[in-house]
Amino acid sequence: MESDHPIDAPAFLAARLSARLQRRMHGCKVDVLLLAPNLRHLPIHDIAKSEGLAL
Repeated sequence: MESDHPIDAPAFLAARLSARLQRRMHGCKVDVLLLAPNLRHLPIHDIAKSEGLAL
């Protein structure tokens, strides 16, 4: 998930989004990555953009 605004409590938000998505996808595992101005850009973000599936 990309945001133009800073994200407070990113670990909590990622866990919450992941749990909600997994419930809606009948238990299928989902990795949630957050990208925002206040969060560090890591190589995994580039990999997710090129290889991940948009939901």
